[in-house]
Amino acid sequence: MLLEDIENSDETFAIVERLVDVTGQTYIQSSRNANGTYLVEYRDGTPDQHFSTSAPDMRAAQALITSWAFEEPRWRDSYIWTQLRF
Repeated sequence: MLLEDIENSDETFAIVERLVDVTGQTYIQSSRNANGTYLVEYRDGTPDQHFSTSAPDMRAAQALITSWAFEEPRWRDSYIWTQLRF
């Protein structure tokens, strides 16, 4: 249900923040690409710790976001992450 509004074109993106980070700079976010894949990015507090990957569909992106939110071990391991430079 987390990404259904994006899938239905009612929203453009979703952001989930870690509430323990008062700076608001620890989060995961996702948006849908034109081809139906999902861009997923996460940031661990600083610009040099901002990474992105592509999930094949809404369910995969949602599973990835949920794993991050619940801090499951090895949540990053199923994807290849690219560091974003700002």
